[in-house]
Amino acid sequence: MSAVAEGGLTLQPTPLPFDLAGFEVLIGPERTAQLHTAAATLRESLGGGTMWHVNSTGAGGGVAEMLHTLLPLYRLLGVRARWAVVGGDIGFFTLTKRLGLALYGSTGDGGQLGPTERDAYLAALEGPGEKLASLVRPGDVVLLHDHQTAGLVPRLTQRGVWVYWRCHVGVDRPTEVSDRAWNLLAPLLDSAHGTLFSVPWHIPDRLRNGHAAVLAPFIAPFSAKNRPLDQAAVRRALVRCGLRPFGGTLAGPDGGGPPAHVTGEAPPDPEEPLITQVSRWDRLKDMHGVLAAVTDHVADGHLALVGPDPLGVPDDTEQALWFERCRTAWLRLAPAQRRRVTLVSLPMDDLVDNALLVNAVQRASTVVLQKSLAEGFGLTVTEAMWKARTVVAAGVGGIRAQITHGQTGLLVDDPHDLPGFADLVTSALHGDMDTDALGERARQRVRADFLPDSEIHAMARLLTGG
Repeated sequence: MSAVAEGGLTLQPTPLPFDLAGFEVLIGPERTAQLHTAAATLRESLGGGTMWHVNSTGAGGGVAEMLHTLLPLYRLLGVRARWAVVGGDIGFFTLTKRLGLALYGSTGDGGQLGPTERDAYLAALEGPGEKLASLVRPGDVVLLHDHQTAGLVPRLTQRGVWVYWRCHVGVDRPTEVSDRAWNLLAPLLDSAHGTLFSVPWHIPDRLRNGHAAVLAPFIAPFSAKNRPLDQAAVRRALVRCGLRPFGGTLAGPDGGGPPAHVTGEAPPDPEEPLITQVSRWDRLKDMHGVLAAVTDHVADGHLALVGPDPLGVPDDTEQALWFERCRTAWLRLAPAQRRRVTLVSLPMDDLVDNALLVNAVQRASTVVLQKSLAEGFGLTVTEAMWKARTVVAAGVGGIRAQITHGQTGLLVDDPHDLPGFADLVTSALHGDMDTDALGERARQRVRADFLPDSEIHAMARLLTGG
């Protein structure tokens, strides 16, 4: 079944089935029983209603990735659920990109976020809002994700449905810029039945007296991005990403898709440590800062900066800009430095294939990086922790809730401290720490706190007021 677009709203088909039986074995009988009890609570709370999730893209980014797991899981647990994606033109997504960056405290493109922009934002949501309002029914529950959808709250609450707004972004300390974003958004949330944030310190003061709750994102352990891969599958994927020399056939499971777009001089030696950051090409993911930190301050290892096709994420209008910035910086490196870096843009046409490539690159990495300047919650961090990799990251946003420095990963306090960040990378490569033990502790942290059953429990508590 394909997606159906109408009135600026795309109804997404239910993604591929979730491996419920395997998941239940992983979490054990006690958590399995608790999961089914929570699902029963959800079904009772909904009556015959539907739980809707609404965001701004069906592919690319952490929200879409979670929904690709969550919708099948709801269905397998007998909970009626649907997924809708809000569309818009380049003007809408330019404005919402500015708004999202402002929520992180960044000035973005320097544009305004005043009454004119608010009116344009709401006008762009008229069509999707009207279509969605015609689909929902009293008794339904709608979860709106992030700043692209906040303007739908008033229209939907008028329809007699329960509406929650979930914010996956935020700034650790409020700034004048983030205040401007909240001045636009907060009045639109007055009629929402509650708001959800990934970490408590991202809840703005003006929403703390309302129904604000904390709900951490999760990963799907048996999805294409996180399931175990054998060495042959990993190697085939690395060849497609330009991180291993071609030799023999690429045929077989996990190996037959199109190659990634690779910017690099030659694949690294298989014996050379692989240092990887996987993220969007985005100013706040700071791929260009990672490039500078590693090439200037880390003596060995091969750096792979891995992101999506810059044109493959429709709700992010700056992907091409920041990829080009990285490519230009790569071209300016000295020849010896340039040979140590590969930029990889992954195809987005097949999301399962895309996820398998990410999975393989993370598994092949000695160290996985996430040097974000701001972060709502680093799913790539959790994914690497699940694979028992050593993660070196910036201690910002939700990453501070994921990693305990020295126990489940390594954190630099200031993401602008390139030498300090590089020292941690070098320590992870050559230090005295037991990286195997660190990786195993990281994996167990994910198993305990960041798997999909946490979402079902949280939603059951939310709908029952518990």
